[in-house]
Amino acid sequence: MKKLLFAFLLACEWSVPDTTLDYPAHSSSMALSPDGTTLYVVNPDADSIAVIDVAGRKLSREIMLAGDHPAVDASGNFTPKVMPRSVALSPEGDVLYATGERSSSVYAIDLATGNQTVAHVCSEPVGLVTSPDGAQLFVACSQDDTVLRLSSATLNVLAKASVPSEPFALGLDQDGLTLHVTHFLGAAVTSINMHSMTVLGTTTIADVAPRGDKRLAHGQPRGLYDVVARPDSTEKWVAHALLGTDTAQPDLDFESTTFPAATILGQATLSINAQDVPGINGAFADIVSGPHALAFTHDGALAFMVDQNSEDVLVIDTRTQTQAALVRPLPGHTPEGIVLSGDDKFAFVQERTSNDVAVLAIDRIANTITVETNVIPTLTSDPMPAQLRLGQQLFYSANSDQTPITRNHWVACATCHMEGRSDAVTWRFEQGPRDTPTNAGGLLGTGFLFRTADRNRIQDYWRTINIEQGGSFDPNDPVLAPLLDAIEAYVDHAIPLPIPPTTDPALVARGETVFKSVGCATCHSGPRFTDSGSGNTSLDLGGDVILHDVGTCVSAPFADVAHDDIDGHARAACAFDTPSLSGVASTPPYMHDGSSPTIEDAIDRMLAATHPEGISADDKAALVQYLRSL
Repeated sequence: MKKLLFAFLLACEWSVPDTTLDYPAHSSSMALSPDGTTLYVVNPDADSIAVIDVAGRKLSREIMLAGDHPAVDASGNFTPKVMPRSVALSPEGDVLYATGERSSSVYAIDLATGNQTVAHVCSEPVGLVTSPDGAQLFVACSQDDTVLRLSSATLNVLAKASVPSEPFALGLDQDGLTLHVTHFLGAAVTSINMHSMTVLGTTTIADVAPRGDKRLAHGQPRGLYDVVARPDSTEKWVAHALLGTDTAQPDLDFESTTFPAATILGQATLSINAQDVPGINGAFADIVSGPHALAFTHDGALAFMVDQNSEDVLVIDTRTQTQAALVRPLPGHTPEGIVLSGDDKFAFVQERTSNDVAVLAIDRIANTITVETNVIPTLTSDPMPAQLRLGQQLFYSANSDQTPITRNHWVACATCHMEGRSDAVTWRFEQGPRDTPTNAGGLLGTGFLFRTADRNRIQDYWRTINIEQGGSFDPNDPVLAPLLDAIEAYVDHAIPLPIPPTTDPALVARGETVFKSVGCATCHSGPRFTDSGSGNTSLDLGGDVILHDVGTCVSAPFADVAHDDIDGHARAACAFDTPSLSGVASTPPYMHDGSSPTIEDAIDRMLAATHPEGISADDKAALVQYLRSL
C-alpha cells in the first residue's frame, strides 16, 4: 500500500494536503510575500510588475516583462506587448509567476537573481494559481477555452482541460484538490480535478428574476471576475454583475441597468437593497458597481469586494450575508485587486488608472476601516499618454462624485463594454433588440456606429451617458467636451483587439478562400471587414448610408422599429449596418439581436440567404477557423 501511494503521489507531482486549506489561493493582480514584507502588483498598461516595500510604503523597483514600457506607435495606438494580469508566488516566496494576456505567455521570475523564464502557452492567459505545494501552476486560457496545468520548474504544459467559453478567474477549493474557474460572460463556474484535469461539473449562476421594482437587483450574471473559497467554510464566492435586460426603454434607465452581486455557489446571490422600497430587505445597503475582486479575512468572517466602476470597497459580513461597511472614497481610480495582510490589519487595493496602491487600516475591535492618506505608487512614470489615461479612467468610472457620467455610482461605459469588449447580452432599446458590440481595436475604420448607422462619432455617446447611464453631459460645455474627447481617444487607440484563439494555419488559409468564394467579402470588406461608410468617407449621416436586410429582422416579442438617427434622418426597421469582423471570436452571441449563439450558427443563417444549398462540412469548419483568426 505504501508503494502504491508513493507512486500515485509521484505521478501527480505534488503532495495532497493533510487538512483543508486555511486560506485557499485564487487568481489576483496582487501577491503578498509569505513574510508580509513585500507586495507584488501588476502594471497591465506598463508591461511590468511593481515590487513594493510594505513597511516603508514605497515602490522598491519594477520588474520589466517586455524589455521596456510600451509606447504610442505611428498610428497613435498604445498597445502593451505583455499586459500582465495575474501574479502568484511560490510557497517559499522566492519565485514570482505572472500571466501575460497579450503575450500569451506565462513568466517565472527568480526574485533573488532576477532571471526570467518565459513560456508561450495559449491565447490570452488571465487567471493563475499555484498548487498547494507550489510544484504546479494552473492557467486559464480565456480565448482557447482551456485550463492548463504547468510544471512550476519548467513551465512545460503537463495537462489541460477543455472547458466552456472564456475561462477567466481561478480559485482553489478548501480541499486543495479541486480547482474552480469562472466563465467571464457565461454565468457559470466549472470545477476541475487538479490531479487528473477532468471536469467535475459546471455550476450555472441563475438569472435573478425581477422583484417588482426595477431598482431591485435582477438580471443576467455577467463579468465573473473572481472566485474565492471562503476560509472556515465550504462556501465558494463569485464577484460579478447582474444586467437587467428584461426592462425595455423608455423604462430602462440607469437604475434598472446593472447591479452588483456576490454569489455563494449553490446558495444565494447577494446584491442591492433598495432602501426606499417598502417591504424589501436585501444584502447591500449602498449602490456600488463593477464587482472585480474578493478577499476574505483569514477567519472568513468578512469579505472585501472591490468595485471597479463605483471605485470603492464593499465589506460584507459573511455570517449574516449583509453589508458591514462601505469604504468610499478611495484615494485613486479604477480599483482592480485586493490582498489582506496576514494579521488582517491592512488591506492593499490596486488602483489601475492612478497607478498606485491604496492602504486600508482595519481595526476589528473598534469596527473601523481607515484609508491611509498616502498611496503607494506602482510606477515611477506612466507610459500611457495623459489623454488616453484620462479616457481609460472615465470609460471604467461610475464615480458620480467626481464626474457627471452617471448618477449614484451606478453605470459606467465598461458596465456593458466589459474589458472594453462586450457583455454578451441583448438590450431592449427603443430601436429594437440590440446586442452589445465590442470596442476592441477601436472604431476607426469601422464606418458608422450603432446597428443601424445612427451615429458617426464616439463623442455622440454623450446621449448614451445621459439616457442609459443617467449622467448629465453637455457636448458644448467647455469643461465636459474634453472629457468626451479623452474617451474617444482611449476607445480608438488604447483598447487593443483580442489575441485570436489558437487556430490551424492550414484551415485558416482554406477558410479565407471559402470566405471569398461564398460572398462574405462582398459586405465584410476592407481592413476592418465591413462596408459601413463605403463611398461616404465623411460618414455623413444624411448621405449615402449602406444598410442591409439580411433576414434577421425581429417582429416579436420585442420588435425592430423604424426610427431616426441622432440628427433626425430616417432609419428603416429591418436594415442593418455591416459589423466589423475584427476580433469576432471574442464577441458571441452574434447578429444585431444576439440571436446566433455561435459563429457556426451565424454562418448558417447568412448562407441560408446566399447559398441555400449550403457548403460542405469541411468548408464550414475551415471558414470557422478563418473567422476565429481575425
